[in-house]
Amino acid sequence: MKSLSVESFHTVLFCSNWDACVAFYRDVLEFPVVDEKPGFIEFQVTRSSRIGLIQSRRDADSNKKESSFILSFRVGNVEEFHKILSMRCKEVTSVKEHSWSARLFELMDPEGRRLEFWTPQ
Repeated sequence: MKSLSVESFHTVLFCSNWDACVAFYRDVLEFPVVDEKPGFIEFQVTRSSRIGLIQSRRDADSNKKESSFILSFRVGNVEEFHKILSMRCKEVTSVKEHSWSARLFELMDPEGRRLEFWTPQ
């Protein structure tokens, strides 16, 4: 069985109290900012782990329940990971281009937690 090698691990948190969350991770914990875009900021925690914050866009009219976090794995070759995990799991999304310049796919663990695997473009 082929081994999967992860380059770095990212926890992504959805935040409805955006300004307070950004201030907490930036000013209280003093994690350095390594990436920032509108509605997204990422902090370096260790050499190979990061915490990303996404401004929550929960809509009162939406019936879709949004998870409060994503387990995010940066990998060297997203297509290779997709091929292997598609053979091991039934519900793996197709690889897609993401607006933050990455190629990614997602799957859910048995408890319904979202995992994403991505490679920067």
